[in-house]
Amino acid sequence: MNIISQKYVNLLKNRIKEKISSLSDELVDYLINNLFNIDDNIYLNFISKIQEFSFDIIRNIITEVFEELDCNFKNSQDRIKQYNVNKSNVSRTIITIVGEITFQRTYYESKDRLKKFFFIDETFHLPKYDHYDPIIKALAIDLSFDTNQLKAGQIVGESITTIKNISTDIRKKYSIPRQSINNWINEWNNSKIIYNLIDNTPDTLYVMADEKFIGCQDLDNDLMAKCFVIFEGLEKDGKNRNKLVNRMVISKYSSSPWPEVVDIIGQKYDFQKIKHIVLLGDGAKWIKSGINELKMEPHCEVSFKLCTFHFKQAIHRITTDETIRKELINSFFKDTKSEFKNKIESIKITSPDRTEKIEKNENYILNNYNSIKYEVENNIGSSMESHISHCIANMFSSRPKGYSSKNINKYLEINDYKNNYLNIFNLYLESYENTEQKEINKEDINYGIFEKKGSNMPIINNTQNISLRNSLITLRGI
Repeated sequence: MNIISQKYVNLLKNRIKEKISSLSDELVDYLINNLFNIDDNIYLNFISKIQEFSFDIIRNIITEVFEELDCNFKNSQDRIKQYNVNKSNVSRTIITIVGEITFQRTYYESKDRLKKFFFIDETFHLPKYDHYDPIIKALAIDLSFDTNQLKAGQIVGESITTIKNISTDIRKKYSIPRQSINNWINEWNNSKIIYNLIDNTPDTLYVMADEKFIGCQDLDNDLMAKCFVIFEGLEKDGKNRNKLVNRMVISKYSSSPWPEVVDIIGQKYDFQKIKHIVLLGDGAKWIKSGINELKMEPHCEVSFKLCTFHFKQAIHRITTDETIRKELINSFFKDTKSEFKNKIESIKITSPDRTEKIEKNENYILNNYNSIKYEVENNIGSSMESHISHCIANMFSSRPKGYSSKNINKYLEINDYKNNYLNIFNLYLESYENTEQKEINKEDINYGIFEKKGSNMPIINNTQNISLRNSLITLRGI
């Protein structure tokens, strides 16, 4: 840091201290002269005043830093040599987590007139024309995948206001429209996650699959989202319940999703070391087609096993009598196949009007007879129904919604971030400036977004002008 930049740093520090001192005096005066004269809600007034004071400090510091940085760059010799001032004192207002801030900045133009820019906007990665800062947008998008866009907009909006305003209509002032959050998601070129090969590929890998219909806005029929859950086995958690080992969720809207799913599995696991892949599902043709897709090596055995849930569902459709249902389930697991079929034949005799439905479900069970036996005998158990409920239905179909077939895969992909324990908030802040979707290794995702890692100013990293770069690096020293 040179002498000039050190002088600038000291000036900026002093100005910020003056602001804090001034606001501190105001707070002390209020507490002494007013607070203890209040009979009701003294605690609320005490906390809310300190919060207002804190928000004021932060807003003032942000404005001071922005305007001082711009002024320092404007007066620097490197700027004068390379850039002209196109416009001065151009106002910008943005909404932040501490409320609305307005600041003045300068619009610059290169000497050759090929580049125009706001130094502050580029330095702090503030996208053009946005009324909300990236942190607000990241919070809203993150929360919308835990609740919904309307609720997320309300919650984030309320977090911007002070405690004192929560009980008034002012709380609605910053409520973010649902359409705004929807636009932010559609404009975001979210990262495609790439998984690195793990060290210990298991001998046996399990793949569960199922589908869920999602309301569609632009097609006559609903969208069929296909969900896959890949895991390495079961283990007991602290409550002695089964837990999937190294679970990974993949969701796709596609008529042929298997090639992409197999590709993702191949990123994480070495197919040459896998001896057995167990495919679990309801027996749909598209699920069973995965048997051939998953067989990537000659030595690897791929077998399909029907989920016990669908077996019991078929039993329930054969008869409504609870006693007979229990007898059929016991017969399936204890008796021979012929004895089980005979019991169903006796039900057909007593319910001739339901013969067609009974035979349909009987054939479903018999066609998957060994698959059902295997799942129960090996204590695998499929939790796909609960996964499709929590991972897909909870977000996309539990409430009346309609999605576009053009962007549903983006929503499914971001929802997979959540299901795979990736931080949507951090991922957005790391990639909202992407002009196209980029790949990012899961292991390379920086969860500590506040860690120091070189320059966070794209104008420093990307500029080809050495003189300007050196000038900006000097400013960065603060």
